[in-house]
Amino acid sequence: MSATTISIATHKGGTGKTVTSMALASALARAHKKTLLIDLDPQGHSTLGLGVELNNGELTLKDLFSEPPSPIAKVIKPTHLKGLDIIPDNIRLERVSQVLYMRPKREEILKRVLEPILNTYDFVVMDCPPSLGVLTEAGIAASQLVIVPCLMEARAADGLVDLLELVNVIKGDHFENWQILLTRVDSRKTVTNQAVMAALEQWKHKIFKTSIPQSEPLNQAQIMRTDIFTYDPRCKGALAYQALTKEILRYGK
Repeated sequence: MSATTISIATHKGGTGKTVTSMALASALARAHKKTLLIDLDPQGHSTLGLGVELNNGELTLKDLFSEPPSPIAKVIKPTHLKGLDIIPDNIRLERVSQVLYMRPKREEILKRVLEPILNTYDFVVMDCPPSLGVLTEAGIAASQLVIVPCLMEARAADGLVDLLELVNVIKGDHFENWQILLTRVDSRKTVTNQAVMAALEQWKHKIFKTSIPQSEPLNQAQIMRTDIFTYDPRCKGALAYQALTKEILRYGK
């Protein structure tokens, strides 16, 4: 059975995109789903956050975009979690992404290079960069489900239309497999929360039932270069991502 492919995409920074990518991939692996996390962000935060060390000369995501591409099996690396592998990344991908703009059908490249390993995994999770550039295009093109983290603060809906337009361009107007994930929710900010939900009213049927609360351990786990379930499995952030994972496992059934 072929893997379910999921991209975590938004062109706004600070929305919890990488935290979501790491937590979701980790939770899926802990649910005995063999999972591959792809770090599409040249900042390499998912790679760093899971404590994956890259030595000089080691293959990274950029080698999958070379001509010809490196064999994908040589780029995949294990993490500290059983059942969770990663295709790591670092700043060198930024230079490669600039070259990709000149390649024909550039958004299809990642989808093609993933094909040989899709039967090896249950899930592939892609951490897209905070932009609407070619790497985000590639992640969306390769995904069956697009998750859009949305910060629970004023002007939260700003830019969502731009991202959805990109999804429509790449996947077509018929594509409906996208969901909004509310992040960094502070239940004390009643007025702000009501304003955000009003702004998102037209997409309310696309919002996950699970939302992610403000939870400092989520940031601390990244600093300690481990997943949230290893760092603090009982914190409210970890429990929320467990609930989100269960919701995603039910999604589409």
